[in-house]
Amino acid sequence: MSEPQNPTLQDWLLLTALALLWGTAFLFIRFSLDSQPPVAVSTVRLALGAIALLAWAHFRGRKMPPLTDVRWVHFALLGFFGNALPFFLIPLGQTEISSALAGILVAAMPLATVILAYFFAGERMTRWKLIGFLTGFAGVIVLIGPAALSNLGGADTLFQLIVLAAGLSYAVNAVLTRRAPKTPASVIAAGTLTCAALMSLPFGLWAAWQNDLPATALGWGSLIWLGIGPTAVATVIFMQIIARAGAGFLSLVNYIVPVIALLTGLAFGESVSWNAYLGLAIILAGIALARRR
Repeated sequence: MSEPQNPTLQDWLLLTALALLWGTAFLFIRFSLDSQPPVAVSTVRLALGAIALLAWAHFRGRKMPPLTDVRWVHFALLGFFGNALPFFLIPLGQTEISSALAGILVAAMPLATVILAYFFAGERMTRWKLIGFLTGFAGVIVLIGPAALSNLGGADTLFQLIVLAAGLSYAVNAVLTRRAPKTPASVIAAGTLTCAALMSLPFGLWAAWQNDLPATALGWGSLIWLGIGPTAVATVIFMQIIARAGAGFLSLVNYIVPVIALLTGLAFGESVSWNAYLGLAIILAGIALARRR
């Protein structure tokens, strides 16, 4: 599919909506953690998203493949690396770090994708990709804090690395997606979220049973919204942008999401140090360099 040279206004509106849904998700995760532990947050979010996307696929007349179809193996891998694992790691990290910082750390995902695609997807490593990766990696070091590197394992640093691991998981998912069998996007989305929800369900039920946090309206409302908005609705918008404007245009969302995460965090009273701003700028510069032809 050739990508349009001049995206339409509707394409830009869809991209803005996607960035808002993904960028504000970190703040709603913070609110959800007031009522549920991280694994329960992940499970409810995945279950709601899976139900919504299965309904969407049915509405579009798409049928899920039989359970004997090999595509379910791919759905399971995509569900684990693209949903179940990062959806747990990010709330876990946010038990100790702010939503703004979590959003900036996940922004390193496109840089990890560059390296993984070189080793596992046969993509050529260009000079600009290498320079972009090294620049972005320097931004991550600045973001975490140079002083923390001499004391890895401290509470705050450990939870920052947990969120970075979520970004790496997203990068693995991006590479696996390129190797997945050709399947309608709505079926892939519904299948992967269904597998992810089933993987998370036993742990989520156990965590919810052991939960002694208060059930607040803000906490549960945020959790329900996470499943519907940044998960189900965002996935539908994601597929529409891919179909309408292509992956190159979609990649622009990587520049917008961390900025929205930072601004929404600041708007709700979070504070970040100077190295977070500098690290964000360097990471975004690294992404821009890696995308140069």
